[in-house]
Amino acid sequence: MIIKMPAIWNFDELGKAVLTQWYVEEGNTIKEGGPLCQIMAAKVTVEVPSPSSGKIIKFIAKMNEEISPGDPLIEMQ
Repeated sequence: MIIKMPAIWNFDELGKAVLTQWYVEEGNTIKEGGPLCQIMAAKVTVEVPSPSSGKIIKFIAKMNEEISPGDPLIEMQ
């Protein structure tokens, strides 16, 4: 399953965010609600929680890449 970036900031006002940190690695398992990654939007950092439990298969979004709500982040099993 593909996990997408949730709409956790006001995209219309702040524009795109930047992926600044992964809290997991490929092959790790994560529980629903656990910290997945960190983004920065308008100089504010926000922790993005995992929407479900599972194993991280691969990263789709890259570090320091601009992202918008709905963009794919990871593939999870």
